[in-house]
Amino acid sequence: MPLPSVDNLHTTIPLKGKKSALYRRYVKLENDRSSFRSHWMEISDYIAPRRGRYLIEGQNSRGRKRTTKIIDSTGTQALRVMAAGLMSGMTSPARPWHRRKVSDDLMNNGDVRRWLSQVEMIERSILHKSNFYNSIYTVYTELGAFGTAPLYRQPSFDDVIRFRPFTAGEYVIAENDQGVVDTLGRHFTMTVGQIVQKFVHDPDTGAMDWTGVSKATRRLWDQSNYDELVEILHVIEPRLMGERDYGKDDNLNMPFKSCYLELASESDALLMESGYRKFPAYVPRWDVLSGDVYGRCPGMDTLGDIKQLQHQQKRKAQAIDKMVNPPMVAPTSLKGKPSTVLPGQTTYVDPMQGGQGFVPAYQVQPRINELQVDIAEVQQRIQRGFYADLFAMMINSDRRQMTATEVVERHEEKLVLLGPVLQRINVELLDPLLDDVFEYALEAGLLPEPPEALAGEELEVEYISLLAQAQQAVAASSLERVMGFAGNLVAVFPEIVDGINSDEALRQYADILGTSPDVIISDEELQAKRQARAEEQQQMQAMQQAGQLAQGAKVLSETDTQNPNALTDLLGTGASVV
Repeated sequence: MPLPSVDNLHTTIPLKGKKSALYRRYVKLENDRSSFRSHWMEISDYIAPRRGRYLIEGQNSRGRKRTTKIIDSTGTQALRVMAAGLMSGMTSPARPWHRRKVSDDLMNNGDVRRWLSQVEMIERSILHKSNFYNSIYTVYTELGAFGTAPLYRQPSFDDVIRFRPFTAGEYVIAENDQGVVDTLGRHFTMTVGQIVQKFVHDPDTGAMDWTGVSKATRRLWDQSNYDELVEILHVIEPRLMGERDYGKDDNLNMPFKSCYLELASESDALLMESGYRKFPAYVPRWDVLSGDVYGRCPGMDTLGDIKQLQHQQKRKAQAIDKMVNPPMVAPTSLKGKPSTVLPGQTTYVDPMQGGQGFVPAYQVQPRINELQVDIAEVQQRIQRGFYADLFAMMINSDRRQMTATEVVERHEEKLVLLGPVLQRINVELLDPLLDDVFEYALEAGLLPEPPEALAGEELEVEYISLLAQAQQAVAASSLERVMGFAGNLVAVFPEIVDGINSDEALRQYADILGTSPDVIISDEELQAKRQARAEEQQQMQAMQQAGQLAQGAKVLSETDTQNPNALTDLLGTGASVV
């Protein structure tokens, strides 16, 4: 099948209007991507053999074997560990990894904190119900292997939101002047049945509109060949000035257009044109150089080591093979006669004819131990390149409640190196994704009524995943040291506690550790509780004092004042001594 390139896309059919503009832009973007494509193909060969789609394949060829260049799978396994570790460390389905927040003043409001907590629970429920956690693993794998990982999203009546990740080779992207990806194009195949279901058949009226469909596709439908594949081009890009009426808000006038076209269609019409208010895809990249659109990643960095590893493993296997099963030398008298090197078998050689008989052509004694040491060093370099030791710990953290402090103590250096990558993933993937989840939940009427105090406030997101907390653990450890130092001084200098704002220290520590806001009460509740306690203590003191006075009065009333004693001496009323 033809590659989706400038030279072999269906150019025999004249294109006009929107169809021509979309086709030409796609071809230009694909040409710009060509150098990355060749790099990605090598990565697929040596690291991610089941990822990457560079040919328009038929259904009967997609399951073919793709591991022919992999002898040692260290790179593949390290990539798998990285993807699973990022999922456990950043977006684990087993623990909360984000929370909502507003300005600090409002965060002390109990009603606001409870509303935010409810919103977080609803957002987590939506993500669990959707296919987010199935898709995000693919995104992390694509990021580690190819450096770029588009994730397409669309609203869903049943699940609120649905996601679809793409693999390297099946898409092109472009940025706007701010360096933000705002264009996504795909060259892929759909079955005839899928085309009719999505573009031709109107489920409400039952009508069939074949506009934009080729005669060949319609003929396949008429012949009931519903599973034949047809090439489709899908482009999502901004609508330029003059392409939309800013006074309208329908699909044809939204800021982004989504256009499908069949490449073999004789018509100038599109299969479908719709629109989006926001760009409907997230395109995180591991790292991007200035002027580049596609990212760079550990898969690219370790490709040389991985190719070296395959070469060394191949040579080691050849050396062992020659040592165990060497080529043999035999006298000419054995030519045409039975000979064997099988265990327990015999080859007869006449020693009187001279020569050495049936012997190895040369002796191979490879230094296997030294070769294994060198191979182990290469394997370790590959694993370090994918941060395998750190991410293996992330995976284990879901099995036991590992703290962020433990992560910092073991892998502080790697966390520092990962910091820019994690920040880019937050900005290009998780921030806009959570904004869309909130908007979809709001449109579906799933969110509770917000408190009046939140009117006009901007809703923010804070990440409390294990990796996010590990990066903040430095602040937590410094707070622990300060409080511990103050605690040691209290025995000698009790007044030292007067200089510590214990309430604020507790609140900051809870924020750093990502504790649920329900655990720490608001300032209003705290003041009310302390005031009630103070009033209760005052009442108890008053009751104790009243009890002491009553007891004293009782004792005085029962005291004998007729005979001399300490009380009569004090009062000066004792009897005279004769």
